[in-house]
Amino acid sequence: MSSSRRARPVVILALACALGAFPAVPARAADAPPSAIAWRNCDAGFQCGHLTVPRDHADPAGATLDLAVIRAPARRTRERIGSLVFNPGGPGAPGVAFLRSVAGSLPDELRDRFDLVAFDPRGVGLSSPIQCEDTLDPLFDQSFQPATSEARAALERATATLVGACAARSGSLLAHVSTADAVLDLEQLRGALGDARLSFVGYSYGTFLGASYANAYPARVRAVVLDGPVDPTMTATDVTLGQARGFEGALDDFLTDCSHHGSCAFRHDGDAAAAYDRLRARAARAPLAAAGSGGRSVNVTRFDAAVLQQLYLGRAAWPALATALADADHGDASSLLGIADAFVGRDAQGHDDHALEAFWAVSCLDGPVVAGLDAARALEARAVAVAPRLGAFIANNSLPCAQWPVPPVAAPGRLTAAGAPPILVIGTTKDPATPLTQARALAHMLASGRLLVVDGEQHTSFLTGNACVDRAVTRYLVARHPPRAGARC
Repeated sequence: MSSSRRARPVVILALACALGAFPAVPARAADAPPSAIAWRNCDAGFQCGHLTVPRDHADPAGATLDLAVIRAPARRTRERIGSLVFNPGGPGAPGVAFLRSVAGSLPDELRDRFDLVAFDPRGVGLSSPIQCEDTLDPLFDQSFQPATSEARAALERATATLVGACAARSGSLLAHVSTADAVLDLEQLRGALGDARLSFVGYSYGTFLGASYANAYPARVRAVVLDGPVDPTMTATDVTLGQARGFEGALDDFLTDCSHHGSCAFRHDGDAAAAYDRLRARAARAPLAAAGSGGRSVNVTRFDAAVLQQLYLGRAAWPALATALADADHGDASSLLGIADAFVGRDAQGHDDHALEAFWAVSCLDGPVVAGLDAARALEARAVAVAPRLGAFIANNSLPCAQWPVPPVAAPGRLTAAGAPPILVIGTTKDPATPLTQARALAHMLASGRLLVVDGEQHTSFLTGNACVDRAVTRYLVARHPPRAGARC
């Protein structure tokens, strides 16, 4: 979902509850010749360019899109292996900005031996971005856990307005931003980079892209890392409820830890959970004031968004979350507001960075989705039953998919990537967004999947400061030696 991490990736922009299976990749464009990339220097040792691809791969002679691409050339050209392509997740996270932020923190051996490459997928960032509204404030002003029929109607109207704006401003692209389209783009990128086989690191949603590519082109895989994956056979309901349980459990762990440590800013004499519930209830009754924000405040929807944003980052973000909650409890919710704005992609002027809109566009097209408002209401109730604090937000953050103007693409079922070399799947024991059970399922499903289990509370593990993980990933990418079966960090 978003935000800041020291030098770690922007792994996910929003909740992947609409994604439940990999879309089918049409074979028709498998061997389409790639366009050339005209590289130019673009500061700090990076080179930038664009890759021209068909907007509709079924019509390669028709309209085109230019995908923004960036690379940091290998530092030791004589030992260069090839390109290493990154996708930071989302869907909707811009790869170009991501690589700029993390290239300097990658292990030296990867920086020395690979051209580090990333691209903004179609509909994202600098690549013909999906644009709906100029600001998402009207949607997030609504309660995502509506307590009355009037509040529910207001939420559904705000969502319908957003969906209508997406159709009006980006209608010609909405049917062409599926993961199936992105897989074909990735194959074009591999060819344009001059690599016989693909080396790839995908976080969160990026695991959908990487596994889909391996399933479509197993013979063109060199090494693929899938960090924080979703089980592609799960339904939208299963994914939503799994995330609801995961984030609720992460919140419980945070509140328990805070209660037991005197240094926690939100300890409240050892009962942080009760204090949290009281504060959230206050936000639901009347938004919490945020000093220095020009009169803005934190309603319960932004409250939940801020909490989720921090829970993605795991234990390292707990002190900042505790401080933000304590400040809000004492009358200043400005820190919570800033974190919620990061979740939404809102700048100081109120403008939307369109990342969430790209998330909805890709997620709703990939499917499967919860069809219709009645089904969405029923799912919300089930999510609240398993996650009373966070379930409604998690379910309703994908409410646009229940009203989306473009039907989802067909899904192919299980992925095996039969014939591909070993594929490294990384699952974190208490990942709230993509629980470890999903990583186990994907690793078992892939014919050559190899699972690395990592102890931790955060979403994804490579480049989070875990030296064991970083060593294992580097060794695999360089020498193509995956960790042994049953390996754990």
